[in-house]
Order: sequence, then C-alpha cells, then structure tokens
Amino acid sequence: MLLGARKISIHWCPRRPNLSLSHTPSTKLNSHISASLHSLCQVEELDDFLPWLERKASTKISSVLSIGKSAYGRSLFASKTIRAGDCILKVPFNALAPDNLNPELKALLSDDVGDVAKLAIVVLLEQKMGHDSEWAPYISRLPRPEEMHNTIFWSEGELEMIRQSSVYQETINQRSQIQQEFLAIRTALKNFPETFESITYEDFMHAYALVTSRAWGSTKGYSLIPFADFLNHDGTSESIVLSDEDKLFSEVLADRNYTPGEQVRCYLIGMTFSPV
Repeated sequence: MLLGARKISIHWCPRRPNLSLSHTPSTKLNSHISASLHSLCQVEELDDFLPWLERKASTKISSVLSIGKSAYGRSLFASKTIRAGDCILKVPFNALAPDNLNPELKALLSDDVGDVAKLAIVVLLEQKMGHDSEWAPYISRLPRPEEMHNTIFWSEGELEMIRQSSVYQETINQRSQIQQEFLAIRTALKNFPETFESITYEDFMHAYALVTSRAWGSTKGYSLIPFADFLNHDGTSESIVLSDEDKLFSEVLADRNYTPGEQVRCYLIGMTFSPV
C-alpha cells in the first residue's frame, strides 16, 4: 500500500494482558488497588531522562505527556488537554533490539532462540553494565519484578490460591517457555563468563517479562523504544504510533480526548513509513 512516496506496514505492541490484576485473590487485589490510588497521580521529575534521550538522538523530544506511576507501574499521563488525532508524543526511533547483541554471542545461539530471548539478553547486558551503560537512564527506569504485578513472579503458595483459574495454567506455561529459552541460551552465555557468569534464571525471567510486556513488534522483530514504551496496554484503545524509519522518529496519535492528569494508553501500535 502506497502513501505518496512512502510504504506503509503494520506495527504492533506484543504486550500481554496482565496475568494478575483481574484474577488476583481479594487481599492481593486490594493491596494493588490501594497502591494505585496512592500513586495514580504521582508524576516523576524527568531529570536526566529526556535530556539524555535528546542528546542520544541529537533531536528535540516533543510530548504533551508526563511520566508518572499508576497501578500498571510507570505510565504516561496527559500534561494538558488532548484532542483526538493530536500528536501526543514524538520521539527518535532509538531502540534496543536483538541486533544490539555481540555478533560473537549471536553466532553461538541456536535457531531455537527467538527474538524475545535475544532482546532479553540485550537487556541483561545493559543491566549488568549499570551506570556504564549508554542506556542507563532508560534501563534504570524499567520496573523491578515486584513492580510488574505479573503472576510469573508469584510464590508457589500465592499461585496455589488461583489454581482453579485459567491464569494458573497460563502462568505455568509461560514459566515453562521462559525456562526452555534460558536453557537454550545458557551454553552460549558460558562463553562470556566475565559478563554473564552471575546471571541467574530469575534475572533472565525478569528481562524476558520486560520484553514481552514492553517491546514493540514489526516485520523486523521486537525492539524497546525509550519513552514510547512507557505507554500501557489497553485492549479498547485505538491510539496509533507512526514510525518514520527514514527520518528515524516515532509519533503517537491520540485515539480520543484526554483531560490533564488522565493516563494515556494504547493498543494498536501503528504503522511504519519507509522509503519505497
């Protein structure tokens, strides 16, 4: 499909439904609700994050959104009145992707290792580097396991409380998938002991969960786009993200009107414009 001199292809966000919030035992759910009410309108200082992103991309970040916290963790909120169709966020297409992997390590990975696992390894490496990582201002803002409200991090006792729920089996299946991926990459990681020697299955599970809940997908695979990935999933939203690979930026268009302080969420993650 052509639009002027540009080709349009669909992009999507593979964020999976939260496995805990809608199926949680009442006591745990109540604690989540209390926490969300307490922090719903907490807006973070952007301190070094946006300046870092602007320096990295050598361009100005355009946004009418503020970073804050909600029941879903780090989120984006309207900082002023937004109308349907408005461009609410424009960020450089500066992404973490499987291509960031060390070529030597990538060559050692079997064909059974998917893009999600490869991107999880990239996240692990950046986490391991700490402040020395060029992505540190972004990596440091990714949620910790206890902030993700995902049932794969629950204890056996907590999971037992939802054994009769479909979420229980979904959780077991997801854990099994992550374990298989970890076993598939472990041999390759052993060839780089100075980098990955202390990496555990729990570390990989956290990184894997970050990717499956935050990464953007396209025909080229998955990637993590700083700032844009702070948008939370909403199955009823029709917000659109436009990524111009020629000019290397992504835009988010509002699906409806938003009032100041209201959380902005999205579902369909948009279209990519690239030269024909």
